[in-house]
Amino acid sequence: MYVLLASFTLMPQSTYAQQPGKIVPQPRIVPDAAQNSISPSPDQRLRIPDQFFRHDQARDALRSGNIVSLSIIRKAVSSRYPGRIVDVRLLVPKREGINYLYDVRVLTESGKLLSVKVDAKSAKIIDVKG
Repeated sequence: MYVLLASFTLMPQSTYAQQPGKIVPQPRIVPDAAQNSISPSPDQRLRIPDQFFRHDQARDALRSGNIVSLSIIRKAVSSRYPGRIVDVRLLVPKREGINYLYDVRVLTESGKLLSVKVDAKSAKIIDVKG
């Protein structure tokens, strides 16, 4: 143990601290030219999450009349199932000829969580689970 202490005391202190007036250069971060391009490559476009496309689909479906607004859906569910609406999701059909559905999660006053499926075009309640 004495040998170890002696080795630290015999070392010059310049190895432990930066000498005054000496500046240590920092590495520069140069942005990649591909990251600064305005139009993304086809590979980058495929990495966009599916939810952004669904948001556009929902807006287009509302404008075309295939679905009603979310406020109408909320009123229809709240009038039948009082409580707090905690989540609403638009379920996009995978096949043609099937209507959009809203999945509305309602936390009732008794603390029960309901999953209410609503037809997005007519605001008619289709199914309730929970």
